[in-house]
Amino acid sequence: MLYELAKDVYYCDDYHGSNVGVIRTSKGGLLIDTPMLPHEASQWQRRLYTELGIDLVYGVVNTDFHPESMFGNHAFMPTMIFGHEASAKPVAKYEASQLEQIAETFKSHNPLVAEELLDIEIVMPNVFVQDRTVLHMPERNIEILFLEGHTPASLGVWLPEEKILFVGDTVTVNQFPDMSSANTLAWVGTLRRIRELGAERIICSEGGACDLESIDALIEYMLTMWQRTRRLFNEGASRRECVDKVGLTEFFPTPTENSAEIKRRRRESIERVYTEIRLSERKR
Repeated sequence: MLYELAKDVYYCDDYHGSNVGVIRTSKGGLLIDTPMLPHEASQWQRRLYTELGIDLVYGVVNTDFHPESMFGNHAFMPTMIFGHEASAKPVAKYEASQLEQIAETFKSHNPLVAEELLDIEIVMPNVFVQDRTVLHMPERNIEILFLEGHTPASLGVWLPEEKILFVGDTVTVNQFPDMSSANTLAWVGTLRRIRELGAERIICSEGGACDLESIDALIEYMLTMWQRTRRLFNEGASRRECVDKVGLTEFFPTPTENSAEIKRRRRESIERVYTEIRLSERKR
């Protein structure tokens, strides 16, 4: 569905893998992420015009470099693509072999989608954000913020007057986060900074809109994972032993249809925290 958050501010949860957003301005629409699948990116382009009257795209903000956030950029060119400078190398690595791997996951149940994924033109960000960029629009100021933690290149879009914050995957709603590319303690710091902003509506890539309670749950989850993994590491446990012993399955619900995905996320998250702790010990 297409949801109106405030005047000229919307998000849509109809597309594969990620919600997308748009802010309508007199200079055109500012998009927050783009649908991953080519036919859905084209559909979103049409809906912007037919449902919201947006026939010009001012720019696109990619909240990170994952396919779910930026594979649809090509459908909206030519325009400005805002990304963090740390996204350049990861995006450049989306070569034919990696597209084939992603397409393979669709091949058995949706071969047409698998074929269109192989033909994607990867469009990299062409305007890089370091810490904070302010877009001065006639209707409102829009801030693009660096949200360090989930990835080295995560961004958010902040509307200070409406207290609305688009966060990509920096916040998840009542579900296990993907920490495989994380800087965990920096992520916790970013979540605390979001609290200080006083955001009243937080729009996530997964799960839609939430409030500050979801942030508290994520902070507790990440710090508990860090503390348990640190204790096991100090006791001489291996990476595999930490995955087996840290637990944390009780923190969020695990739908049966997503149990394999949640198990993978949890394993990769604990492995990432173990690596962070090991690296921190080497620096001492």
